Parts: sequence; structure tokens; C-alpha cells
Amino acid sequence: MNALPKFPYHRDPRASGPLRESAEPCECCGLSRGILYSGVIYTAFDIKNLCPWCIADGSAASRFSASFFDANFCGDSGDSVSLPPEFHHDVFDRTIGFSTFNPIGWWVHCGEPAEYVSRNEPYEMIFECRICHKQHTIEDFD
Repeated sequence: MNALPKFPYHRDPRASGPLRESAEPCECCGLSRGILYSGVIYTAFDIKNLCPWCIADGSAASRFSASFFDANFCGDSGDSVSLPPEFHHDVFDRTIGFSTFNPIGWWVHCGEPAEYVSRNEPYEMIFECRICHKQHTIEDFD
């Protein structure tokens, strides 16, 4: 498999499972890179094949008015946190998705979104602050 683009807010997309090997071309860039995204895409278009590169550079979100999370930003206690629009775009439109049971609260710490690290099945999603490296668990009950 090709080396993936960097997702600053998602530590390891290979481990979290939203990728699949495929020789089919991406519906955004038209290239066949051997890897396609297999997670949820929030858009009015019927898209089956997007490559991680088009998600990372924002072209998929722009071309298809797409997002890859049904989420909001939250603090330690789950309370809603407001952040500048560029953070919303970087996290929800340019970060490869991962499986959740419900809309999630994306943890914010030190004034910016944390990095998604992993999931402790079945309900705990682990996030880590990109500044101070504190970890926090978000519960995702079905």
C-alpha cells in the first residue's frame, strides 16, 4: 500500500479501519492509488470511492460538499466548545472518518481539537491533546 497523507487529527487511519485496498479510481481526483476510504461520507452525492489524499487536501469536501463526521467540539465534561471555522474544516472535512455509534463530541484541549488515537471497544474513544499530550476518553454508547 502507498504511504498515506498525514491526518493531524487522526493518529492511525490504517488501525482504525476506514480504509480498504482497491484498484478502482477515486471519484474526486480520478487516480487509482490502491487505497480507498470505506467510512461514512456526509453528502447529498452518491459517492463510493474516495482516496485519503482527496480527503486530506480538502478537495473531496469542496467538490462534493462532504464531511466525514457527525460531530461537534466539546470540553472535558462534554459541554459544547466554539472554535474558529478553520478547525471545523480541518477536523470534520479534512480528517478521515472512523466508526461511531452516534454523533460524537470531538474533544478540545489547550484551545484546539485533540487527536483521535484509538477506540477501546466497544464504547471508549481515546483522544490526546496535541499540545500537552493529556489523554481523554469520550463515551460512544449505542
